[in-house]
Amino acid sequence: MSLRNTQITRGILPSLAALIMLAAPAFAKGQCSAPIAPVMLDGKTATLPQLNQAAKNAVAFIKASDNYQVCILDEIAAQDQQAKNNKRTLDPTIRKALEDKGDANQKEKERIGKEYNVAAAAYKVADQK
Repeated sequence: MSLRNTQITRGILPSLAALIMLAAPAFAKGQCSAPIAPVMLDGKTATLPQLNQAAKNAVAFIKASDNYQVCILDEIAAQDQQAKNNKRTLDPTIRKALEDKGDANQKEKERIGKEYNVAAAAYKVADQK
């Protein structure tokens, strides 16, 4: 690398680092990633190891959903704060969109819990035959 390229790089890197740090809050928005719901099995035909794995998958999904919902609440709080800092109020459509994501995830969480319970009950009945 030539001396000229080194000087250019030394000038660009600090500027690039400063730009990244200033842009970080903008990139932080929308960082909440919804977990993917596991596929539940048919308890009538499942083996005990499969049922145990389904239980682990359901619990992992529920925990990830809890974290996702906390992230959404944090995002709403951050957006509220940013709006206050700008002497404005948070756009109600933004708040509603975030709340809707949390509500949809809660329904998925409940669905997975119910589906696992149905599978476990079906396994228990099939295992007794």
